Amino acid sequence: MQTGVLTTLRLLFAKIRVSECYRDVTPTDFCGHTAMSYSLPVIRHGIRIWYENLHVSRTRDSGGSDDLPLSSLSRGDHVHGGLRIEIGGRLVPHLGYWNADDVCFGSWLLELRGVADAFSETTAQYAYDEGEQGQPAFVFERAGNSGFFSIADSQLSDGHADPEWQRVEFEVDEFLSQYSLLQHSFVTALRKEAPASAEDWIRTHEGVSRGF
Repeated sequence: MQTGVLTTLRLLFAKIRVSECYRDVTPTDFCGHTAMSYSLPVIRHGIRIWYENLHVSRTRDSGGSDDLPLSSLSRGDHVHGGLRIEIGGRLVPHLGYWNADDVCFGSWLLELRGVADAFSETTAQYAYDEGEQGQPAFVFERAGNSGFFSIADSQLSDGHADPEWQRVEFEVDEFLSQYSLLQHSFVTALRKEAPASAEDWIRTHEGVSRGF
């Protein structure tokens, strides 16, 4: 009986010591063994950028607009579609005017070019606050190798910040790579679907034409 009680107490004290040992873990001190060295896993929020459902959005003289295929593209047209920015497996909301596939690519490609240019500095901030249709402001920041994305209050409209999208982290190099792929694939789609007018349209849109 006494032996059983002593065994139970030994196990209890051992459990307490293990718990204390694991309470604070640092890269250079694990359970007091300073000779042991290891690296804690770093969680990175991957970023992907792509388009879907590109089309021509042409304003009617009578008001409103028509959604037409890319093949009908002319120099003065707006190219709209779905701009998808995914960070850490979550899609950025509020990018489209009336719906998720109503993003103006002539505007957004120029703004993303502005972000890429700003990120040439190791510390930078770039905000896109168009304010149209009550949209919020979209803020991109760089601090070293890390980028941060936020949805903030608009200074031009009644668009509000999104508490779930405050300084969401991503890797700067990955953003730059994804932006380049987006620009290239967008231009390729225009040249394929509207070969007669694509070059003229591209030349008139600075955010699209740079680098091509």
